Amino acid sequence: MKVFPKVLLLVPLLISFGCEAADTTVSESEILAQRGKGVITQQMFAARADKIPADIRRPTLRDRNRLQDVLSSMLLRTQLAADARDAGFDKEPIVIDRMQLAADYELAEAWLQNYVESQPDADYEQLAHEYFLLNQDMMVSSPKYDVSHILISNKERSDEEAEAIAADVYQQLLTNPELFGELVVKYSEDPSAGSNHGSFSGVRKGTMVKPFEDAAMALQPGEITGPVKTEFGYHIIRLDAYNEPKSLEFDDVKAGLIDSERKKHEERVKLDYLETLTSLEVKMTEEQLGEMVRRQFGDEAVDREVKADDSE
Repeated sequence: MKVFPKVLLLVPLLISFGCEAADTTVSESEILAQRGKGVITQQMFAARADKIPADIRRPTLRDRNRLQDVLSSMLLRTQLAADARDAGFDKEPIVIDRMQLAADYELAEAWLQNYVESQPDADYEQLAHEYFLLNQDMMVSSPKYDVSHILISNKERSDEEAEAIAADVYQQLLTNPELFGELVVKYSEDPSAGSNHGSFSGVRKGTMVKPFEDAAMALQPGEITGPVKTEFGYHIIRLDAYNEPKSLEFDDVKAGLIDSERKKHEERVKLDYLETLTSLEVKMTEEQLGEMVRRQFGDEAVDREVKADDSE
């Protein structure tokens, strides 16, 4: 299913949503997407986008796949809602109450977000610097590795043939390790080999495919291992250098710490506000509780509760 056609969506000039609002029509210029009876307007999408956290909203909406997921989910819901309205299901008393609950939930979420965002900012740089001073032992860079490799792909040849070629290359290197650069040019099928000559500098743990990473990190600088099989084929790997972790200066981590302190401050503001609400006394009488039980489980359930209380 394609949500993004290459041509403009062909929609009627005016589309009715079938609800009993004062104005149930939407002009073509306000329509973002349509599928069957489901219609998403620009305003509806803006409301949905507003629910995405501000710090990830832009990358989310610029990611074609993630944007398509959001639109597909919205279209499905509007299609279901349109069918429900056509069937008169939105007039059912319990459904009306559920829609009110949903409206209250959305209002509460929007208000909480607005409340947090409207509170005064803290001195995030000062807080970040204080955190830095208190946690300097943690402010160290990750170890980095400089590695080179020769890839023999198994995509265009059998796995056995690829492994045999890799083993032959490895034997040549055991005889003369100085041939590594020459053999990269001659054998490596890594698409980047032409520009980087098979070498990668400053590689961090967790950024390489696991079999490759495990083999590379087990080496001492200058050592060569192989063949190592990954999803890409067979690799001959050389560890060129191991860069020890080093202490970081405040400027190295300033941006990340400021962002972290901002998020912590917003979370504190939110929790403090919620605490003022949840700390209020809950008022509920036995009669009110009994009425809820009666409505949910019937009069017999209330009678059983009363008899149980009387027998104690």
